[in-house]
This record gives sequence, structure tokens and C-alpha cells, in this order.
Amino acid sequence: MNDSLLLTEFRRVVEFMDQDFLKLAPLFEKIQVKKNEHLFKAGDISRKVYFIEKGCLRQYLTNSNGEERNIYFKVESGWCSELVSFLNNTPTDLNLQALEDSELWTINQKNWIYAVTHIAPFTMYFIKAQQETNYKLKKRLGEATIETPEEKYTRFLEEEPRLLMRLPLFQVAAYLGMTPETLSRVRKKIGSK
Repeated sequence: MNDSLLLTEFRRVVEFMDQDFLKLAPLFEKIQVKKNEHLFKAGDISRKVYFIEKGCLRQYLTNSNGEERNIYFKVESGWCSELVSFLNNTPTDLNLQALEDSELWTINQKNWIYAVTHIAPFTMYFIKAQQETNYKLKKRLGEATIETPEEKYTRFLEEEPRLLMRLPLFQVAAYLGMTPETLSRVRKKIGSK
């Protein structure tokens, strides 16, 4: 596991020595998840943090009208969970679902707390990774409030071109906060330019 995607991701963000990874690796478990399988649903307590080695996951919520709104998609080298629920053992309002057959590394709460308190590079990695995620979510939220549907779709094409090939368009529409029909019109309009 020394040359794994997980170690590569840690080293992308912080200096992560082999001996630290040897202490960390046994705290993770590898699992396989089938397409459309939920890792948790609204009302559940998130019991694990997931790292994607292969596949695609989405985190979403369902509004009062029963419409799903995608918060994010994560693919290889991405992390997924709901940390408030995970750390506080409280039910979440969110859902986490595999959109493809996926291979994930999981860490439970006990092991995560051990890693954060005993493996300093892991702690620094998680702090920096959370800062990165928070910045991206705030930026996306701000952009979503001022962008036209065409601007939202164009930004998605620029920032996430590989997702467009992997996701059904109704999922992309739910992520961009528009109906599939609106997305279809936007794609047609942009394609005709």
C-alpha cells in the first residue's frame, strides 16, 4: 500500500513520511460499494470517512418538495463524509450515494480520532484539506447566487470536465440547481455559439 493513491493524496498536501503512513494504513479498511448504494441517508449517523480509490460518489440533500440537490461529486482521490454527524454522533440531513461501482478506503471514528491525536502529518493533512474544501464550497455558493444558468454550466465545464462524461445529465442539473429541461436548453444554446 506504500505507493497507493491514499499516500499520494496525503503527500500532495503535506510532508508524509513512510513510517507515519505505516502507522496510519492499518486504521483504514477497503470496501467495495455498488452503483446507487447509499453509504448513509438523511436521519442516519455518519459512521465513517471515505476516501475514493475508484468510482464516483455524490452527497446530496432532499428539499421539502422531494427534489434532490447535489452538494458535491467526488471521484478518485476525493474524501466524503459528514463530519458534524461523524464526530458528534448526531443524525445528518444529508445523503451519500455511489454513482458508480466504487472502491473506498474507510476509517471509523475511533481510528480517525486516534490518527488525529497520534499521527501529526494526518492532522495537518486534514486541517489543510478541510480548509480547501471549505473554500471551494464557499466559492461555489457565492458563484451560484450571482451566475446565470449559462455561466453555471460553463464554469462546470471548465472546472469539472471529466465529471460530464461520468454523470447523467439530471445529476449535473441537480448540482447546478436547475431542472434537466433548463440544462438541456443551456447546452443547446452554448452548443450553437
